[in-house]
This record gives sequence, structure tokens and C-alpha cells, in this order.
Amino acid sequence: MTESALHGVRGKLAGLLAAAGACAGDAPVAAVEGDALAVIDYADGTRVRVISLLPDLVTPGDLVHVVLEVEAATPVGLEAALWPPRIGGRELALGSGVDAEQAARPDDPRVSRQAVDAAKGVVELQLAVAQPWHPRTAMVTVSRRDGDAIVPAIAGPRTRDGLGTAGIVDVVDTPIRVVARRTSDPPVIDGALDEPVWEDAIAYLLGDSLEGEPTSGHATTVLLAWDTTALYVAARMDDDDIWSQYEGHDDPLWKAEAFELFLFGDASRRRYLELQVSPRGVTFDARFDEYRRGDERWDGQWQAAVTVDGTALRRDDRDRGWVVEMAVPFAMICEHTALACPPDVGTTTRINAFRLDRPRRGPPTASSLAPTRIPDFHAPEHAAVLELAP
Repeated sequence: MTESALHGVRGKLAGLLAAAGACAGDAPVAAVEGDALAVIDYADGTRVRVISLLPDLVTPGDLVHVVLEVEAATPVGLEAALWPPRIGGRELALGSGVDAEQAARPDDPRVSRQAVDAAKGVVELQLAVAQPWHPRTAMVTVSRRDGDAIVPAIAGPRTRDGLGTAGIVDVVDTPIRVVARRTSDPPVIDGALDEPVWEDAIAYLLGDSLEGEPTSGHATTVLLAWDTTALYVAARMDDDDIWSQYEGHDDPLWKAEAFELFLFGDASRRRYLELQVSPRGVTFDARFDEYRRGDERWDGQWQAAVTVDGTALRRDDRDRGWVVEMAVPFAMICEHTALACPPDVGTTTRINAFRLDRPRRGPPTASSLAPTRIPDFHAPEHAAVLELAP
């Protein structure tokens, strides 16, 4: 590693510690021994030097190579883990010790781990950056484990719940890719989702609309399918307080609860469609020739149906959720976006889906198939790449 690269990693590590609230009194990051990026001491006397963390810029799907130098009286258990920074930097108060239950973080399928037993010498580990990966960075920790218990880090860069922090790597901002499988038996658009096409479809969980992180609100999953006639989209939405007061086509459904589908074609901010459906089955559609310069009077030839497990008008009852099912003709999509017809296996286009949830108590929330990165649903630059699969 070059000296400039070493300083860059140390600088990122210092920034991480400031963000994650590293323990007061830690030595400055630049004061680590020799060429180590960090030196971490654990309560049982184990010392770990972080020799390298490469590459410092990765793409989702890549491996991060971690090289450690270990000093311990006897072989000890170590675990390197790669975290989304919001979860990896979670702080918990330290007591006299930290057990596995105290140090538990929310389950997240993106977390990559590798364990090793070592006493003295250099060990190498590899951690995978998951696909999709929305955060701009990934955090790498090194924990000392004794069975189910965690031996806390007591000196060096560390989180407050006792995990040693090796550093962070930057992650290339890559649009997520989603797949619609081809069907020879198109669904009946009735909101029931009881056809084989939906059983075969991949379920995509919506995340925070701005940055893509898991949401703490009601869960939403989106399903996609296609044939030569139409793109089929379905959404299942958990909701204990379903609500929309709108009754007329092209009413401002986004001011209540709604499911929204944007069909961009490409990321040029030109020629795209916005389709919305409310829990009452009311629809809104608009076409746009330029960014946010659209025609809400336009009416497209598409279908939508809704089923509600609960009520969409009362706010004093307990609901369970609602379902949207849509069929959007490719003829309409190709006329008003950059997508070229006829569609075929391997064809790609850009889409995004949003769910607006307005609980009776608490702030409104918005979730999306792909994060927008800016607070604007009309921004196509980070929309998902949809591939038409066999």
C-alpha cells in the first residue's frame, strides 16, 4: 500500500470513529504502531493489528481482503464482519463485559462474516459485499469471541459494544437490478395474486426511499412478471391503518396512502410515466416529456385492481394490509419512454416503485424499490434496472 493510500484509509477510519462514537480516550488513529491501520487490544490480552483492508473502493459483489496480525497467548477465536455502516456503528453501553445478547444488532442479510482461530502471526480473511448494497460505505469490524460471549475491545478503535473497528471501504453507487420472469399464463387483474405467475415471481422488499436502508414501518414487497403484451406488477403491503379519502381518477392520491410506479425507460429525465393506485382502487396517471413537465390530463390504457384486508375509510379500526395488481401494456410504455418494442428476453429498462404510508399516529413514511438519493420520486438516476428474463 502506498503512503497516500495508507493515510486515506486512516482518515476514513478516523471519520468512522467520530460517526460511531468511539470510546473517549482512544489514541489518535494516526498513532498506530508501524504500518498497521489500527491496533486493537481486547480484555483477555489479545492484540490485533489491522495490516491492510483492500481494495478501498469496491463494487457490490466484490470481496474485501482483510489482513490481520494476531498476538495471543493461546489460539483465540476472532470474527471479521462487514456491515452496513448504520448497523455496524450501532452503539450500546458497555458494562463489565459484553455478551452475545447485549451486542446483538438487527439481522441484515447483507452482513458478511468470517471466523478464524489464531494465536500468533498473520491471518487473511475475505468478506463479500452483498448485492444489492445501497450504503456508500461498508464498515469492517474484528471481534474477539469466546463461544457465544464477546470479549470486549478495551483499547484502539472500537464501538461502544466492544467490537474492534478495522476501517471502512467506499462502495460504488450501483443501481440495483431486478428481474421480471416471463409468463405464458398472464394474471387476471383482480388483486388476488392467486395465480402461478406470482408464485414464481421474485419478491423484492422495499427499503427507505431516500437511502435504501431497511424501514421500521410496514413491510412492502413487489413482484414483477411479463409477456409480450404487458408488464405485470404486484405489491403486498402490511398496514394496520389503511386510509385514503380520494374517490376520483387523477385525484392527488399521493396526499394519502398510495402505491406508485414510475416507468423511466432510461435515466435521462425525459419521457417517463407515473402510475398510482390507492387502497380504494382509485388511479392516477401522468406522462412526462421532460423532468417534472407532465400532462396529468393524459389517461393511459392500463389496468389496476386492489384487495383490502380491512377498511380504507375508517381510522378507528384495526386493518391488516392491502394488495395492488397492475398490467401495463408495453405498447403504452414504448410510446412514452425510451424502451423499444417489441420486448424480448434480455431487454432492460429503468423503473421504480414507491409505497406511501400515512399511519394514524406518527409521521408518514415512504419506501421504494430503489433509493432516489435525493428527496424526489421523479429522479431516475438511481432507479432499478429491470431485466426481462425467460
